[in-house]
Amino acid sequence: MRYFILLLLLFFHACSSKVGTIYQKEENLLRTKGKSEQFHSVVYYPNAINLDFKGYIVGVEKAPKHVVKKYSKMHYNLSNKSKGVRYKMNFFKNKTYHTLFISHIIRFDGCNKKTKFLYNIYGNEKKYIFSAYDKGFEALNRLRADLKKQLKGYDSIIIFVMGWNTSQEEAIRDFKALYKNMMSFCKGVRKPLFIGVTWPSEWDSSILPDFIVKALSFPVKADDADELGLTWLGALIHYGLKDVRVPIYVVGHSFGARAATMAVFEGNILYLDKPYPKRSVDTLIALQGAFSVRRFLKGGIEGIEHDISNVKQIVLTSSKYDFAMDSAFWSNAYAGDDKSFKKFCKNNSKFLCATYTKDYHFEFTRASKIIYLNCDSIIKNRAYMSAGGAHSDIYDKEMGQFLCKVLQGVK
Repeated sequence: MRYFILLLLLFFHACSSKVGTIYQKEENLLRTKGKSEQFHSVVYYPNAINLDFKGYIVGVEKAPKHVVKKYSKMHYNLSNKSKGVRYKMNFFKNKTYHTLFISHIIRFDGCNKKTKFLYNIYGNEKKYIFSAYDKGFEALNRLRADLKKQLKGYDSIIIFVMGWNTSQEEAIRDFKALYKNMMSFCKGVRKPLFIGVTWPSEWDSSILPDFIVKALSFPVKADDADELGLTWLGALIHYGLKDVRVPIYVVGHSFGARAATMAVFEGNILYLDKPYPKRSVDTLIALQGAFSVRRFLKGGIEGIEHDISNVKQIVLTSSKYDFAMDSAFWSNAYAGDDKSFKKFCKNNSKFLCATYTKDYHFEFTRASKIIYLNCDSIIKNRAYMSAGGAHSDIYDKEMGQFLCKVLQGVK
C-alpha cells in the first residue's frame, strides 16, 4: 500500500511540475522560479501581501550576470574607498555567475489597499530583462519622481532592511510590526514615509537538507548583504534620494544591518552617467548587526574602515540573549554579540557605551556619534517562529518605543 501511495505522489508531482506560473517565462530567463519566487511574492499578490499604511517596497533579486547585464554600461566609482571596500566591490563586479538587480518597486497607499507598480520586471518592464541591471537606475528615477508627489504631510523617510532567511512575505510582516509599533509612540512627534527593501536572503537547493543549506549559505548571504549595500541599497539612498530635503533614517536587522551600514557609508559606487556624492543620513540604527565592529576601526582583518562623516548618529544594539551572534564562530566581533559590546566598549573612545532601559534618555552629540547599547532589557525573548535565542526579538512594543526614542533624540 505504501508503495502505491509513493507512486501516486510521484505521479502528481510529475504532473504538477508541468504547470507553470503566470510569470514562468520571465522567471525562467531570470532563474527566479521555484523557491526564489518568494522574493517577488508581492508581484503575484499585491492586494494580499501588502502594507496597510502608505509606503514603498523595493524588491532586489539575484539573476545570472550574462542575462541581466548582457548590455550593461555600468560604471563603478571606488575613489576614496578603503582597501577592503575596493576589494569587495571588485569581487562583486568581476564574479562570473549571479548579481543583484532591482526587479520591482511598488507603492501602497494605505488602508484603501491601492497599489501602484512603479517598476516591474515581470510586468510592463519585462522587455528590459537583458538590461535589467542598468535599468535599476530607471526604477530609482521613477521612485524619486513619485516621492516628490507623496512626501506631502511627511517630515522624513525611514528605510528598513531585514536579515538572513527572510522571504519577502515575512519581511513585509516584519516591516509592518516595526513601523506600526514605532508609530504608536511617535504619533505627533515624527511622521516618516516608509520604504522597505527586500533581497534574496535565502539559498535554494533541491538536493541538500535544509539545515546544511542554511549552514553553507551563511558566508554567501553575508557577501550578498555587502553587495546589496554597495550596489542597489546604496544607490537608493545616495542617488534615488539625492534630491530629498527631509531627514533620512535607515534601520537594518542582522544581515540587513550589514547591508545598511555598507549602503549608508560606502554605497555611492554604481553610476551610469556620472558619479554622485554621498548624501547625509540623520540616523543609522543597526539592530543586532551581523557585521564586524572592526569596520568602524582601523586595522580590521577585512581592511574595511567606514567613513562615517555623512551620518549624524549611529546606534548599535547588542544582547547576551542573542545566540545567533554567538554562533557566528567565524567572527568574534559581530556588533549584536554581547562579547563584542564588552570588548570594544572597554577603553575605546570611538563608542559611547551604555545600558538601555525603558527610562534611558538619548542625548545625541558630536562627541558620541556611535552609541553602542546593551539591550538585554528589551532583546531577551525568542520571537515567534524564530531561532537564535532573542536574535529576532525586535517586533514588539518595547522596540517600537526604542526606535521612536532614537528618532526623537536626533538634533
